[in-house]
Amino acid sequence: MDNDYHDLGNSLQSSGRFDDAVAAYRKAVELNPDFSWSYHGLGDVLLKLEQWEDAVCAYKKAVELNPDFSWSYHNLGDALLKLRRWEEAAAAYKKAVELNSDFAWSFCNLGDALTQLKYWDEAIAAYLKAVKIDGNLPGIYEKLGFVLGQTEFDLQSVLEKCKLQVTAENHGFYLDLGKNLAKFHRPKSAIIFYQLLLTYAPSCAELSAELDELLQQQEKYDRTLASARATVAQKPDDCWSYYNLGAVLSQQKYGEEAAAAFLQAIHINPDIPWWFYYNLWEVFVRQNKLDEVENFCREVVTAQPEAFWPYLNLGEVLTRQGKIAEAICCYQTVSYKQSLASILSKRTGKMPVPQADKGKMPAAQNWNLKLVKVPNFIIIGSQRCGTTSLYTYLAQHPQVLTPIKKEMDFFSWHFYRGFDWYLAHFPQIPEGGEFVTGEASPSYFDCREAPKRLYSACPEAKLIVLLRNPADRAISHFYRLKGLNWEGRSLDRAIKDEIERLNQNPEYIIGEEPGNYLARGRYIEFMKNWLALFPKQQLLILKSEDFYAGAAASVKQVLEFLELPEYQLPEYQNANPGFYPRVNESVRELLNDYFKPYNQELEEYLGRKFGW
Repeated sequence: MDNDYHDLGNSLQSSGRFDDAVAAYRKAVELNPDFSWSYHGLGDVLLKLEQWEDAVCAYKKAVELNPDFSWSYHNLGDALLKLRRWEEAAAAYKKAVELNSDFAWSFCNLGDALTQLKYWDEAIAAYLKAVKIDGNLPGIYEKLGFVLGQTEFDLQSVLEKCKLQVTAENHGFYLDLGKNLAKFHRPKSAIIFYQLLLTYAPSCAELSAELDELLQQQEKYDRTLASARATVAQKPDDCWSYYNLGAVLSQQKYGEEAAAAFLQAIHINPDIPWWFYYNLWEVFVRQNKLDEVENFCREVVTAQPEAFWPYLNLGEVLTRQGKIAEAICCYQTVSYKQSLASILSKRTGKMPVPQADKGKMPAAQNWNLKLVKVPNFIIIGSQRCGTTSLYTYLAQHPQVLTPIKKEMDFFSWHFYRGFDWYLAHFPQIPEGGEFVTGEASPSYFDCREAPKRLYSACPEAKLIVLLRNPADRAISHFYRLKGLNWEGRSLDRAIKDEIERLNQNPEYIIGEEPGNYLARGRYIEFMKNWLALFPKQQLLILKSEDFYAGAAASVKQVLEFLELPEYQLPEYQNANPGFYPRVNESVRELLNDYFKPYNQELEEYLGRKFGW
């Protein structure tokens, strides 16, 4: 009887009746809980239904009963990969390739998990094995090029040791690898491959032209680095000259030197929000410098117990080290101090002290302060659409208390740190309902997991979205990263690279890494995710162009949405303006053409015109 239900599940799955198949498989395992194939079949159909958690449970039971079947481990890895449980996914794929070393996708997906964990060397080995088995896997050369672009290996010495020779059989492989190394900011490594390829085909005009372009790019990188070094020599006491040098060095994969430059920047001025600078912390992690930074930050907060930013910087170090409980204490300390200062300033009518200029905090008042359970509102995005300005305006309202930093990125990138970590950033609020609090993290809008996570934790939160012409947004985003020395390519090169990547992988997942200029502008994809969970009345969607043209009117609209009394500011300055050169019209046309179908679908879905 149990086999009958198992066979029925197989038949229903084959005919696409997935819900019925689930019921049949569940009946089969109920009647025979020791039959691994029913659990495996159940996992397969749950995977197709995108019920990842349930699929994981089914596959785990399958491998428990039959630990020698590679497919159960592979599919378990697939489900864990969807859940972004990278360590567990990697472990499952490793078991799969141990049992079946001829399946390219297990090695490829293992490389994906290891890439997310930033285990670059292991990821390279996994991708190379996948290519060796099947060189036609979609996107494999881009993935391999990306991980090679993150490492600091000496490619020339590696190739010399291997005595590499280009042949008709491997020519395509090395060409694809060279192209992707160039795409991921490794022109020097790409040049080595192109020069090698030209020894095989010395008269190839296309190779020669691409090599010339790479040589020009590398020359530009060399000039940028020389300029950054010269600035440090001219301004040896300026923390930003060292930061910019570190950013250029890290972009060109000189990790040890970059770490030294970043450390010098922090030593020169520790009272700056260094927690914000993503590239700095990535270098510290890779170069094992977090303990050194922690010790220095502790010295600073001990010497300056009333300081503000050093506490946040220490909190960032502790968080990156996985010392979440200590980080929470750090955040709560500075949050309490900020709460006292903000409440006092708002009740007395005096302007709050800007965070960057905070000195001594006021003594505790006779207020019954309570920890925040959930934020009242969240500005969820999108990036480079005016979120910083809107957040700054709201922070000046007499009834709005803000957290200790604007962007926590909890529901997007840092969910694993736990809800207590998140809440530790919020102010403590007096009883009585006079004040509200909220945050702004533009990374939420385009994160696939964020709507479900946020709805589960804060189902009644009011959400605010700003949407800007996606072509303008992409350009602004590019030059913002260019100004931070997080981007080394030209604008047209970056756009072409991303179009190629998205064509190869349309379901590309936006992660924490900088960039994704086009993917972030396909608003319709993300809006559908949010409105699938939150009712329309809980979302306020603002057009950025209207906000920039009339900030006072837009803020009034937001205050009405939040049910707060109207409040006029003396002026509405752009809090995070972008400055960049005139963009070539052909690039702008390329962007407009790319976004046109997405914009049209957005207007139809929301029933409003944006005119982009």
